[in-house]
Amino acid sequence: MEKLKMFDPQEAYILTKTGSKGGKTYQVIIVTSLRDFALLSHVSYQENQEITSKINDFINYSDQTSLSVQQNQRDYLFFLNIFILIVMTIAAFFATSPATTCTLYKSINKVFIERKSLRVNEVIEHPLENIMSFDIQEKQFKYSKLYRAVIVVKFFKEIPINPQYTDERSIRYAVFRIHSFLKS
Repeated sequence: MEKLKMFDPQEAYILTKTGSKGGKTYQVIIVTSLRDFALLSHVSYQENQEITSKINDFINYSDQTSLSVQQNQRDYLFFLNIFILIVMTIAAFFATSPATTCTLYKSINKVFIERKSLRVNEVIEHPLENIMSFDIQEKQFKYSKLYRAVIVVKFFKEIPINPQYTDERSIRYAVFRIHSFLKS
């Protein structure tokens, strides 16, 4: 809530501002002999129109010695807080996504895919002889393609080494390193 004390108010009007994307905001401006005073900007046009009318009626027609006008931004702040909460929730989800480790052991003839995060602790284990191939999956996102490496085991079951998609170069390098290790 904003309290404003001024002397000699001369008029009130609504200033309309147009943003870069065409959105409009409206703000009541009170003109005095000292300077112009601006009220809150995130109030609807109708509310600003009512306030402007009250102020101009007070200046031009009223015998009263004072006028009290109140504005608040509760609705605006409520939606802003909801938006911030949603963004923080999405960020927390991605911050807690699992870290993946894929380890191949020739000595025990097994591959282990270990995924650890705050939400998940998972270990996937397969014998090396069940691995038919390593493949690269491609997924189209808005303007680009992302990739992930998968292990193809018997019965053509595909197990992603890492559930997240990333750039092609690093995935091709990872698959190349796995092939090199298994051939050595």
